[in-house]
Amino acid sequence: MSHSPACPATFLLTGLLVIGGAIAIRQALRDVPGGTWAPRLLGTFGASFLLAGVFPADPGAGFPAGAPEDRVTSLSAHGTVRMLSGTVDYLALCAAFFVLARHFATRRQRGWAPFARLIPVGVLAGSTASATTVAAFTTGAGLGLLGLSAVTARLTSPARQ
Repeated sequence: MSHSPACPATFLLTGLLVIGGAIAIRQALRDVPGGTWAPRLLGTFGASFLLAGVFPADPGAGFPAGAPEDRVTSLSAHGTVRMLSGTVDYLALCAAFFVLARHFATRRQRGWAPFARLIPVGVLAGSTASATTVAAFTTGAGLGLLGLSAVTARLTSPARQ
């Protein structure tokens, strides 16, 4: 099964945007708690999207759309790279959220601290449930990206001062 050219381009663009966001967060959080590790972890998350754009997933379990519903029994070399980068990326994202929760807590931004702690729970739940359905992973991943968008907007907004 061939992959749509839009799929790799989407991963590459997302990776570049996440890395750009990590740079902006680094500038916004210079010399404050979370200002070193959150951008590094987010940069790792973005870099893994770049890998995902270059190394396609092995089709199976209904992914990508139209692929057979059968589970993949063995991974190709590119599928292995994709699987490993996907594991690292969402763990890095979850760790970044926990670092940012600490930042928000030290700044007494009480609504943002619990938000940053809860997003990884949803991401990890979606990843865990992905053994049952691709939709669970998609939901968890989407939650992570939406949460990252909200936190990035909050941290880089001129009104945050």
